[in-house]
Amino acid sequence: MDNLNQFFKKLYATPSLLWKAGAGFIFFCFSIGILVVPSLSLGFTESSRYLFAGLMFLYSLFRFYSCYAEYKTYEDE
Repeated sequence: MDNLNQFFKKLYATPSLLWKAGAGFIFFCFSIGILVVPSLSLGFTESSRYLFAGLMFLYSLFRFYSCYAEYKTYEDE
């Protein structure tokens, strides 16, 4: 439980980590929504919708990785 408390203490001490993790979560939810809900197709064809959802998913992974990399630099301090 102590490690979890340390994680949240560092997370709230650095607002950039919250922004990066929040953006990653939002892009992840959008990608799943566009993939699953056909009415969110935004006028794309079926294959374009899958491609766009995949790109958004990859971008969300990048945002999560950048949050993790920044967290690790704060952990070393």
